[in-house]
Amino acid sequence: MSTGTRRRGGDLEAAIYEAVFEQLKAVGYRKLTMEGIAAEARTGKAALYRRWPSKDELVTDALKHVLPEPPPSPSTGRVREDVLLLLTCLRDTLVACRGAALKVLKEDSGEGKGVMNEVIRTRISQPVLDRLYESLVEGAARGEVRPDAATRQIARVGPAMIVYQNLTEGLNLGDEELASLVDDVLIPLLRP
Repeated sequence: MSTGTRRRGGDLEAAIYEAVFEQLKAVGYRKLTMEGIAAEARTGKAALYRRWPSKDELVTDALKHVLPEPPPSPSTGRVREDVLLLLTCLRDTLVACRGAALKVLKEDSGEGKGVMNEVIRTRISQPVLDRLYESLVEGAARGEVRPDAATRQIARVGPAMIVYQNLTEGLNLGDEELASLVDDVLIPLLRP
């Protein structure tokens, strides 16, 4: 424990959440312990257990803390801009989690996957997919998208490519690469 100024409230909570992600990256979910998180946050275990009875609850709150609110429907009136905004939101979410969530999801152990999956699915991935699908349907109504391309399956292509890149390369797409994904892969797939 640090001998400096004692942190309380929001400062301590932020340090604990940061420690959760650092520990997830370092040891994975299976080996994640309240002791390890406390040491990383330079606080005592009691500070953790007073608020979170289990690591599942702590990880859930840490994810909710860093994940943005579900994205609203962009409805810019242009499919390209809608898709780019939504995929940027998804990419930025992965950056906010520092890849820790995906590391847990690709671990061999099933432990932790349920917690991570549920929070990420309800907070980001399902809303992004729903908004992407809505944008495709609206684009089809405006004549920007082939009617047979306005499907949930096609709405999954962009997010799948972002997650694949993160899982296999461990790299997040930059703005130019994300724009290229939209312009060179998705828009040609959607064109009438």
